[in-house]
Amino acid sequence: MLRNWLHTYRIHIIAWTIFIIWETLMVLYFAGILGTFGNYAIHYLINMTLFYTYPLLLEKATEFPSGAVWKVPLVVILAILTYLGIVTGVDILLNTYTNILPGKLPSFRIRISRVLYRGSFFLLFSTGYYFLKRFIKEKAEKSRIEKQRFQMLIDKEKMDKELAMSKNAFMKAQINPHLLFNTFEFVHQKLSTYSPEDAKVMLYLSDMMRFAANTQHNEGYVYLSEEIAQCENLIGLHRITQGAIYIELASGPDLDEIKLIPLVLLTILENMFKHGNLNNIENKATIDVYTFDDKLRIESRNLPRLVQSKVGFGSGMDNIRNRLKYAYHQNAEITAGIDEEGFYIVSISISLSALIMESEDKKAEQSIPL
Repeated sequence: MLRNWLHTYRIHIIAWTIFIIWETLMVLYFAGILGTFGNYAIHYLINMTLFYTYPLLLEKATEFPSGAVWKVPLVVILAILTYLGIVTGVDILLNTYTNILPGKLPSFRIRISRVLYRGSFFLLFSTGYYFLKRFIKEKAEKSRIEKQRFQMLIDKEKMDKELAMSKNAFMKAQINPHLLFNTFEFVHQKLSTYSPEDAKVMLYLSDMMRFAANTQHNEGYVYLSEEIAQCENLIGLHRITQGAIYIELASGPDLDEIKLIPLVLLTILENMFKHGNLNNIENKATIDVYTFDDKLRIESRNLPRLVQSKVGFGSGMDNIRNRLKYAYHQNAEITAGIDEEGFYIVSISISLSALIMESEDKKAEQSIPL
């Protein structure tokens, strides 16, 4: 610890050593006087205390610029008076009770003049030390801010490059939509001659892929009516591939202008296909979408399977819950669970004031022809 302290304050120690030796030699050369070691040690300790205490008081006085006008002069006066009182009192004590300061003391007036001169001398250097510390601190802070700003610019440039690379990789990974839909149309034409039911599969897939492609350009929101149409396509697709399934999708007439975060309805529907019993004609699964009491309401009801699939069980609802919370905060509510009759119920309500409403004209403008 001593070694660390000496290393930290080595400049101060060297400077004070040089100053004390220089001042002692000057007094000895011009006045021919050499004081005792105890006298030098005590008085230089007082001087050093004044030198380092005064900048601390100045920092406090100038902490708030509005009060610095009267605080700084007050600190100067208090420092001088305190130094005057301590040095004068110490001299009297040393002269009276020790041999450190022998002989008769000068007159009170001379002693006061010398002490005031000595105090002013160290206050002057202490003020310079205060401004030097302040300059070094401000320079270090400015350097830190510049480094931080430079690092932020580097990070931003790095992020921009990574974003550009990601976009480039994404564009390379995309299949040309026109080519994809032309292929769907070609397959549909070929299948329609031999198997009209299989040809419908291609229509459903083409429509769903077009919806997915358009969703990428809609700033994170889709028209609710379009997602309802895709739910109908998905139901039709499952009826072709799985046979008879009993599920009803009903929607209100006033939903055309509402935009919603995508895949809410589709996730609920896919959750039904994965975990629901859709083969019971007497207990059909239902999805109802309507507005009531200034809220958009989405409600689903279906019998769960006796043997639950462990693949993605619960993750779909958690995903919807998190996305609704992120997009609409306290304006959206979702509940899910088994009711008293054994049906799995999902209920979502979103305040209409939190939803994006756009007219059919703007909807047509934003549609991407593919």
